Amino acid sequence: MKMLDDNFTYDFAISYAGEDIDKAQKIANSLKEFSQDFNVFFAPNEKEKLIGLDGEDFFEKLFSEAKQVIVLISEFYKKKLWTRFEWDIILDRDQENRFIPIRLDNAKIYGLPSNIMYLRYDMNHISELIKTCVKKLILFEKSRGIKRPTEFEKNFKKIKNDSKGSLAKAFQLVKDNRKRTLLEDLPLPNDDYKPSYKEKNEEWYNFSVIRRLSVKIEVPPGLSEDELKFNIKHCAISKFNHYKPDAIRIFASCTESPDTIYMFNAGRVDFAPFGKWEKAEEGFAYNIPSKEFQFEIKICPEYFTE
Repeated sequence: MKMLDDNFTYDFAISYAGEDIDKAQKIANSLKEFSQDFNVFFAPNEKEKLIGLDGEDFFEKLFSEAKQVIVLISEFYKKKLWTRFEWDIILDRDQENRFIPIRLDNAKIYGLPSNIMYLRYDMNHISELIKTCVKKLILFEKSRGIKRPTEFEKNFKKIKNDSKGSLAKAFQLVKDNRKRTLLEDLPLPNDDYKPSYKEKNEEWYNFSVIRRLSVKIEVPPGLSEDELKFNIKHCAISKFNHYKPDAIRIFASCTESPDTIYMFNAGRVDFAPFGKWEKAEEGFAYNIPSKEFQFEIKICPEYFTE
């Protein structure tokens, strides 16, 4: 992973003309909505990093080293001096990973052959455009042997570096000799479905007296969204009743589903106080009972892609 600076890297950089800023903003926002893990360079969001820098030097590094460069091709892009400077840098990128062209109109631009494959910007199908950009990023990372942090690594780091001091809170509970009322069993979901998942592995994230459990399961292809939710909720409650952790997270994947940028390609559920994995300390400290635990579910659209 190439560094643009001592502190940050970019998965996507967006090159566009000022007149097309609204469309560039929509793409940048959609990429971040797809995954908060993405580092997306969109100039208006990076003003504080640009102040006092040599702009030409910064953008030369940016468009040379970003994993993916998204270019919004338009008549405005063709005519502006600054975008022509960016375009010259982009054309020097690796031929196999040069850029992702997105056409806003039918402008003809030097260095963009008429037979090159491109995407067409369509406000009504922005999600499809974003998924294509993400899949290109995944292919690039695989070809370079770039591995994203595992869910365990991300969760561990998040807990350890929690700005609200989750780790400190957990050890304070030990210092105070705080005890928790025993959590009660909960009824399994009853939606006229039968469990069809297979458990793959378990990982514990134990800090002090706070116990979090992560479980990976495999689900078969072809489940409806309701069936998929039933399976991951069934696993969550089963494991909760068995271990009584302070928070539990289930990752569901299907071997027949496409790759995804997430560490799972079917769904994920958190079962915890307020539905938040990071609220485990509060659950322990305030003796929040089992019946007050909530589900927070994320379903991957890739699972339903035929």
